[in-house]
Amino acid sequence: MAPAARVKIKGLYGLPTKRTPVTPSVLDMLVGFFQQHKGRVLGLTGAGVSVPSGVPDYRGTNGTYRIHGEYTPILHHELVSQHISRQRYWARSFFGIRPAFRAEPNAIHYAFAKLETKGFLTGLITQNVDGLHLLAGSQNVLELHGTLRHVSCLSCGYVESRDAFQHRLEELNPEWTAFWQTMARSGKEPTRRPDGDVDLPPNLRYEDFKYPTCHRCHTGHFMPTVVFFGGNVVDSVRKQSYEMVDRAQALLVCGTSLATFSAYRLVKHAREQGKPVVIVNFGQTRGDDDATIKIEVLAEELLPPVVRILNP
Repeated sequence: MAPAARVKIKGLYGLPTKRTPVTPSVLDMLVGFFQQHKGRVLGLTGAGVSVPSGVPDYRGTNGTYRIHGEYTPILHHELVSQHISRQRYWARSFFGIRPAFRAEPNAIHYAFAKLETKGFLTGLITQNVDGLHLLAGSQNVLELHGTLRHVSCLSCGYVESRDAFQHRLEELNPEWTAFWQTMARSGKEPTRRPDGDVDLPPNLRYEDFKYPTCHRCHTGHFMPTVVFFGGNVVDSVRKQSYEMVDRAQALLVCGTSLATFSAYRLVKHAREQGKPVVIVNFGQTRGDDDATIKIEVLAEELLPPVVRILNP
């Protein structure tokens, strides 16, 4: 199989050099932020929010891009146009999607859901494709980069659940299914990436993997309903993200380095309107210079106690 195209990974911002102690004054500062802008705070989250759920990130301290410097993502145009790229993606995702879907919401997800329920948060924009905010009970969620829980036909637009698509993959690839069952019984799992992709075991070849065409139009190929490298955020989603910022009074950014411009431009948009931006992230972000307040801490150390104070 021809090698995948190389793409230089950008946006590896500095690792944390200091941690903000979660003191009563820090808690009071964030509590006051929510009280001042109650019902008009918009959340913006990234991969760091799902790390405590066992979903690895890309750019964090132990992120894929830092540990695996030679990692090559599959590009949007490759998946759309190349059979070998679709084989590579679906073969790796065949294994990776199972543990990805076993992930459960953590205290950060539940904190955001509680903030919305209690009227402090107007909504949430997430870059994550794992669906964990929705599972935790958040209602007004915009998945900026899509979701792994569905696939869509590139020809007719038919949408199918990823779970149903997985069953079809299993039927077409019984030897891969048998290998997975053997691996599961042994308690071993392949290395998993944030989008459910994994490194293939050496005794299986991409060339052997089969994937189905659309059973509605019978000719189209499927791809996950997520934004790949080289792809673009759907116009309607981009417009909605701006409108959510427009309606908010303040922006709370959590667990993201804001490396992708689709997220960073929302911070810029908020600041251009004179709205305060609080960033909670353990490590440098693209938006540090735009932040009204930067709190250098893991979100799981700060958000849950803040919610407890706001909702005694």
